[in-house]
Amino acid sequence: MAEDPGLADVLAEQRELLSRLRAVVEAKDAENQVLRAELEAVRGRERRLELRLAELERRLRMDSTDSGPPASKEPVGARERRRAGRQESERERRKDRRRGGRQSADYKAFMHRRAS
Repeated sequence: MAEDPGLADVLAEQRELLSRLRAVVEAKDAENQVLRAELEAVRGRERRLELRLAELERRLRMDSTDSGPPASKEPVGARERRRAGRQESERERRKDRRRGGRQSADYKAFMHRRAS
């Protein structure tokens, strides 16, 4: 059976279209794979952020005033003694920082005059 020349042109054109469609489908498949991988990464990040948020909210609910015995059960003056102890220890830390910190300008001038 001999083919009609017009039919041969139509078949060639359809083969070309089919080839281009296959290329488009392959490109879309590759793009879909990339998008799926990105989506999975975003979902993982979202899960980690949700866990972090839950942990931070849990910590926020924790309060030093919530822990320990209620104020009605503490001996009289216990709160003031704790506060005084904290203030004292803070003063000591400040003193230590000054002792071990940088030297003052007056001290440097004194040492410079002494060396001369």
